[in-house]
Amino acid sequence: MSIVYFDSNVSAGISGGDKIKWRTEDILAAMDRVGIGAALLYGGWLRTRNPEIGNDRLLDELEKGKGRLFGCYAIAPEAYGFSVSSDELVKVIRSMGMKAAVMFPRSNGYSPDEKTMGTYYSALEKENIPLIVDGAEMNWYELEEVLSNHASLNVIYVGASWAFAINLIAYMKKYPNLYTDLSSMQANYLIEALVKEFGAERIVFGTGLPMKSPGAARAFIDYAMITEEEKRMIAGENLARLCGMELPAPAEVKCDYIAKEASEGKPLSDLVLDSHAHFIDDNDQCGGGVILMLNGDLEHMALLSEKMGVDGYCVAPWLAIWTDSEAGNEITLKMARRDSRVYPYLLIDPNYVEDVKAEVDKYQLGEKFPGMKMFRSRIQRRYNDPVFDYWWKVANEKRIYALLDSGSYPEYLSDMAELAEKYPEVSIFLDHAGRDFATAEAYAALAKKYENVYLQLTYTSVPEGVIEYLCKEGLAHKTMYGTDAPMRDPRPQMGWVAYADISVEDKRLILGGNMKRVLDRGLIK
Repeated sequence: MSIVYFDSNVSAGISGGDKIKWRTEDILAAMDRVGIGAALLYGGWLRTRNPEIGNDRLLDELEKGKGRLFGCYAIAPEAYGFSVSSDELVKVIRSMGMKAAVMFPRSNGYSPDEKTMGTYYSALEKENIPLIVDGAEMNWYELEEVLSNHASLNVIYVGASWAFAINLIAYMKKYPNLYTDLSSMQANYLIEALVKEFGAERIVFGTGLPMKSPGAARAFIDYAMITEEEKRMIAGENLARLCGMELPAPAEVKCDYIAKEASEGKPLSDLVLDSHAHFIDDNDQCGGGVILMLNGDLEHMALLSEKMGVDGYCVAPWLAIWTDSEAGNEITLKMARRDSRVYPYLLIDPNYVEDVKAEVDKYQLGEKFPGMKMFRSRIQRRYNDPVFDYWWKVANEKRIYALLDSGSYPEYLSDMAELAEKYPEVSIFLDHAGRDFATAEAYAALAKKYENVYLQLTYTSVPEGVIEYLCKEGLAHKTMYGTDAPMRDPRPQMGWVAYADISVEDKRLILGGNMKRVLDRGLIK
């Protein structure tokens, strides 16, 4: 029995940015490429226009994908200028053939509280019409007010961040009418944890198209360690049930063999090297700031990597980044000795480490760590600070690669240019280069200028089209697959690349070929 992917979270219409492919025809093409059979669609213009006008306009877009695209009716309070009252709401939704309701309180400038919207919630609740709302439009406290006052209203909360996975679990325990997608809720091993805790019935498939990669969302399910029946439920059956409709027809993946392998949940047959990972201590479940990182230890991450076909991972334990670089480096060393697929990053926090040279000599020269990692948000030092001069000198001599995060760093690009010029033998990875198009453009300019500058992709936003942009700019040979696991689950990050609309040759470079070339040229073996 085929798995039908039915997307709960898609918009068509201008969404911002000249590189976003927002037309309905583009949405359908992306669905074809990834093998998504159907989608609930709302108008991207609804955030900036009167919902009544937006709802009418949506009907024309739905015609372009008849049988595959189903409407989400935008609601807003009558006092806002919305002509449909709560008494008329259901009749209008039914007459227009819409399958669900959606709302944009933050963008449209009204409060989603009970006084303002309670009668609309009651109308939807009475007729069993699901309400879809994005985490950016309704915070957790506002969500709780809706759920507590309308226990029979099925609320699908989409786009909530992985950083709030603990909130999600607590709310799902208290409110059985709360459902979630995983488009941004990419906490490590979360899909398995939710299925174990609540069953598969409470998760729906959602991509966030056209802003987010549909392949990223799909891979989270394709590679899930759950039963085929549970995958079918999450992929499409749950959403069809909530919408009171028959499950749409399945769709084949219209892409290359790499996407085909991913769609079947098979280990990728080509070389895959994760350039950016942060495994945590055995038996730990949280990272810095008590962020949920379920099963983030080497054993469980290796198990997940084997399922995906990952052949090696460049690891900087979270402890070394967030809390204690010296203790973290020892953890990395133990991991590397346990598993030859671990390529360790060295971290040094000069605020606490008394002898930077000793750390470099011990781990980089003595233990042959092939990579270095800096994180300004914690060390509060620029990466060209003189305290690191010896480290950079050794890195240049030994052709070490450097993963450098841009967080809280206004001088980032100018400092990267300085370091790239001063240390031409160091392979410099500009971290999170794929987080949005503005970042990709700025980082691409630097990668074009300096031979030793590379672009490291990983970010929760997984923007649709950004990998394609970098390849069109001639940078496929400088773009690196990475995951940030277990800060976020690695499966969406892989799907982002595996389903991208680029050549097989470019995918092979990004997934592993580029990282292998960097490893092979290094003098530390």
